[in-house]
Amino acid sequence: MKNDNIAIGVDIGGTNIRAGAVYADGSLIGESFSVSTNATESKELILSRIVDSISRIITQNKLSISDIQGIGLGCTGPLDVKKGLILECPNLPTMDFFPLRSEIEKAFNLPVFMNNDANAMMLGESRWGAGKGACSVLGITLGTGFGCAIILNQKIWMGATETAGEIWISPYRDGFIEEVVSGAGVSKLYESLTGLKASSKQIAHLAIEGDQFAKTVWEEFGKAVAFALSWSINLLDPEIVIIGGSISNAMPLFFQSLHDALVKSICPVPAENLKIVKAQLGDNAGFIGAAALVF
Repeated sequence: MKNDNIAIGVDIGGTNIRAGAVYADGSLIGESFSVSTNATESKELILSRIVDSISRIITQNKLSISDIQGIGLGCTGPLDVKKGLILECPNLPTMDFFPLRSEIEKAFNLPVFMNNDANAMMLGESRWGAGKGACSVLGITLGTGFGCAIILNQKIWMGATETAGEIWISPYRDGFIEEVVSGAGVSKLYESLTGLKASSKQIAHLAIEGDQFAKTVWEEFGKAVAFALSWSINLLDPEIVIIGGSISNAMPLFFQSLHDALVKSICPVPAENLKIVKAQLGDNAGFIGAAALVF
């Protein structure tokens, strides 16, 4: 194997850690590896899971350190990308101000590149997935939280303080947008309508089976996503909008309400050319995008 065309990518979220090895053309090497984050446990235990995930990918694919150009970390944020720190992170509450990049560099003696998980995922999509060939990509990730990324000419737009795209905290109704546009938000709305607790995945199944309350939840979810996208599209005028994350699997349940609300809220010309697509890299999008940070 050439030592200049392989990267290991690691997607670090509040729910799962997933790792894989990737060639510079975006193709995968062997199988990926996934483990639960157990985000409320100690930072030492979480770090050990990340290190173990990388080690397993190296071992199971029979790679040597000389085969690998670097390691990319796509991590739930907020982050200090320049310093390689996790900041005060709601989805990783025990890892506030943790120097993740330097710890992984010490463990493997390889260059390590780190960015927000949404930024990394959408960088991968812009290079090898749904946004391939597009000059401007607006990407959102829907899952444990609500992420957003801006990719211009296949480069992540970070902003002056490295927080471009952090729209999760933007005001919405009496709170902020992530309280609605997230897995927890879906569950909370369903419980408010029915008094029953259910995961977003369960609520998707209920909607498919015809549960009217579940259908209403997804319609309202689509409208909330449209609210966030409307401001972003009017500001950026992107060539394409990509929706990824675990909840994107439920897109057929909320796409129509999203689309209908969005075309009413954006400028006429973008509305006529609106292109909203699901991320193409699937369950692998997170670690493939993290590997893209290396290349």
